[in-house]
Amino acid sequence: MTKKHFKIIAKGISNIAREISNSSASNEEKHYGLIVLRNTMHELSVEFHKDNANFNEINFFESCKVEGYLGFIETKLANKEEN
Repeated sequence: MTKKHFKIIAKGISNIAREISNSSASNEEKHYGLIVLRNTMHELSVEFHKDNANFNEINFFESCKVEGYLGFIETKLANKEEN
């Protein structure tokens, strides 16, 4: 696989993360969905690196944007627990 393929996959993952975050699901459900997506992202990165030694995990993770959406939801959940 090439960098072009990795970018296409990262964009798809990013779109899914955005859809989860913007859904009408509860924050707990969003959190679970984003955790599953993050785990999938990490598993894919392991396989991508096996296929292409030049694969850059950091760029891939940043392009997927899952951590940003997950951090936002985790902040909302933490604030809910404080109240």
